[in-house]
Amino acid sequence: MKPRFLFPNSYKKYGVILSIPFLILGFACLFFDFEFDWLNFNLPYSYTLFSDLGIDTKSINLTNEIATIGLIISLLLVAFSKVKFEDEYVAKIRLESLQWAIYINFALLIVLTIFVFGLLYFYMVMVNIFTLLIIFIIRFHYLLFIKNESENNESSVRSIAL
Repeated sequence: MKPRFLFPNSYKKYGVILSIPFLILGFACLFFDFEFDWLNFNLPYSYTLFSDLGIDTKSINLTNEIATIGLIISLLLVAFSKVKFEDEYVAKIRLESLQWAIYINFALLIVLTIFVFGLLYFYMVMVNIFTLLIIFIIRFHYLLFIKNESENNESSVRSIAL
């Protein structure tokens, strides 16, 4: 079965390399209010953000948006790049890992909704955007690692027995 909608295997390396700086930038933006000054833009109009708070602005900074988009794209490259030997078993592991990631992601969201309030809830929901991909990547590669380890152990046992 030919896998559809997967990136070539070499894209995974680029995804890993790109995810590190975007992850650091995202945490810096989220927890330390870090912004690049050269990403400030004046708008030709004024828009009201959170009208209840009366925050009216004519300029924006795109550091958060670049960190978010960069992290999403890099995690997608890592998650959905082909492995070297793509077969039906790998497709099965991929599907099961995605199902687990969805269950865990929404279970976390339910727990957050019940126990976390205020601005911290907003921050946690922003982080929850990425947990689906992160959980999928961790579980998928863990199962592939376990599969490779068991195959290596079986081949070493066969070679000893022969």
